[in-house]
Amino acid sequence: MSSQTNEIVLSAPAPQDFQAPVFPDNKLVLYFHPYNFYSQKVLLVLYEKNIDFTPYIVDLCNGEQYSSWFLNLNPKGDVPVLQDGVFVIPNSPQIINYVETKYRGEEHPVLKPYNPYSLQYDQMMVFERALSRLPVGALSLGSFIHDDLRLVPKAPFIGPVRQSCLKNNDKVMELLRSSVSDLNSQNVALKQKLEIQMRRKELVTSRTEFQRVLDAVRNTLMYVEQELSKSKQNTACWLTGEQFTVADVSLCLLLQRLHQLGFENYYWANDKMPRVENYFQRCRQRESYLKLMPSSNFEILKEMWSMTPTNYKLGATAGFLGMAMFAALAHK
Repeated sequence: MSSQTNEIVLSAPAPQDFQAPVFPDNKLVLYFHPYNFYSQKVLLVLYEKNIDFTPYIVDLCNGEQYSSWFLNLNPKGDVPVLQDGVFVIPNSPQIINYVETKYRGEEHPVLKPYNPYSLQYDQMMVFERALSRLPVGALSLGSFIHDDLRLVPKAPFIGPVRQSCLKNNDKVMELLRSSVSDLNSQNVALKQKLEIQMRRKELVTSRTEFQRVLDAVRNTLMYVEQELSKSKQNTACWLTGEQFTVADVSLCLLLQRLHQLGFENYYWANDKMPRVENYFQRCRQRESYLKLMPSSNFEILKEMWSMTPTNYKLGATAGFLGMAMFAALAHK
């Protein structure tokens, strides 16, 4: 390995150090991070619809989302972002709508299968809106702070990684604050993001305020449990019938994140919500879920690394090593 490569590996890059990757115009490229909840949502949709894409993992830990090249793609500095030739689609709802409209047919199952004027479509969108309103980021962060919850977290959110996540959140906040300052407040979207992040930190630090988040999640899951109980074949049906829809994507990932954070005993296990528990077990058997959540964190890294074009691996080295350390700690 050259001395230049060693330098890249050992020194953490700053946002200005990142260079824009270049992909062929005919490639569908997803800019994302494998542990980002909304990136996972888009990944699950792409896997469900059997859509080929080129992955590019954005180094969130070192602020690549605030580099000039990425802010040109998405001024909010958020992942995921989908690029389809000259078309750039930011944020998960818009990405899902885009691929759902473009990729249809026998090879690409639809995730909004109902007539927009049907009762089933309305039911699907009621679920989707209710699930999308839940503050998953605040839920994750707060679970690392409040030990009185007595959670049983799973990899990658276990052991010293939990404290590392808190420290990294502070680091990313400082990177965001620095980016807002460097841009002389010209980026309104970034300013708004910083304000939201600061309010979120205040919310999750307060045990009383965080309990409201927990209660909102419980109320939503209780509604799901109630609706699932109305189905005569609740062991085989999804939220709105026999077809897996965008609402199921949202619920599946919410339950997965709650499971990883260790909330299953708090919410649905031990017969608290048996239909929700059964639903989650069926989600975990889907092929798309198994692609998204391999049996180990190293498999996630290995798969995404193997799919990343060789020309772009060097620039991602530091980020990938950081993620590898994150995964290694999760197994201790």
